Amino acid sequence: MGPSGTLPLQVPLVAGESVASFIGRLAAANGLRAADVLGYVGGARREVDPQAVEIRLGAAALEALAVLAGRSVEQLRRVLPTTGRAGGHPVRVVAWTRGQGVLQQCCICSRARRDAAPAWLVSAQQFDVCVRHGRWLGCAGSRSQLSLAELPEVVDAHERRLRFERRVGPYGHALLADAFQVAVYWWQCGQMAASGRWARREAALGLTRRRLWAVPIVVYPEVVTVAEAMAVRERQRCYGRGFDGQTTRWHTGRWAQWVGERLRLSEELAAGGERALNLWLMAHRNSTPVVARLAGEPPPPGYREQQMQPLEPHRHLSGGRWEEVSCLPWRLGEPMTSVTWPGEGFPA
Repeated sequence: MGPSGTLPLQVPLVAGESVASFIGRLAAANGLRAADVLGYVGGARREVDPQAVEIRLGAAALEALAVLAGRSVEQLRRVLPTTGRAGGHPVRVVAWTRGQGVLQQCCICSRARRDAAPAWLVSAQQFDVCVRHGRWLGCAGSRSQLSLAELPEVVDAHERRLRFERRVGPYGHALLADAFQVAVYWWQCGQMAASGRWARREAALGLTRRRLWAVPIVVYPEVVTVAEAMAVRERQRCYGRGFDGQTTRWHTGRWAQWVGERLRLSEELAAGGERALNLWLMAHRNSTPVVARLAGEPPPPGYREQQMQPLEPHRHLSGGRWEEVSCLPWRLGEPMTSVTWPGEGFPA
């Protein structure tokens, strides 16, 4: 048994919050336990840790939660990304698996709401950025939130990433994953370091030596730039065109040179950094015969502003962590000598 109407105190909606976190905040605001709210919506009364588990709600349970929270079902579906995934169960508590999890919302945002409990945001990655307050949100224990006041380029990169994903669509996630792996290759091989920009960012984070947990934020601006460049080339590949817009040649060397120019790291790429890009090009080679390219229609007007269709090797998209989504084989923190390399060369 439980309340038949709305609880006395509502809590603000937080975009991207987990259901377990929302239930915890709603309960805390009204002097209840999360187990009480779970019981009210049809589940077993048990305490839940939003850092460890998520709550899947069926349609009836979600409607009951909306009544308790004084919100509409549509409002909850809009801000709670895991709603509606309970299957045949009205309420199901599931543990976060590898490649899934939550990050604590920016503490400044949380203090502004004066919540009795923090909000936990669903995140496929191990980090996020609060653009409003310029803070890095991560999974590094006591260093899980850091100011980016001295790294405005990281905040700018996050805003560019959000625009990129809206413009490119779901395929943008795969390209960001590949771009991150390219940056990991550079970081682990000690390449691209001559400019000193990554060392400067590490110093701004208060690091005296290289730390794995800091790599995503240290390389973030370059990741977004490389992903944008990959999207340019993939749009041409989609229509059987090369980087220069022609149908018979790909000019992969020119594309890699262009990436170096955009990164302002041309010398580093020429000194060995191109290898990671060439390996990506091999995985994304054009399979359209030249005869078919010549006979094909040119790209339609405005195609650069349309969302992209996924291409091989990412035909079947998934929303996991970047290192799990990428077609490139190495992993952050693992020796590069353990990688089985594909044959090297250039796409036809």
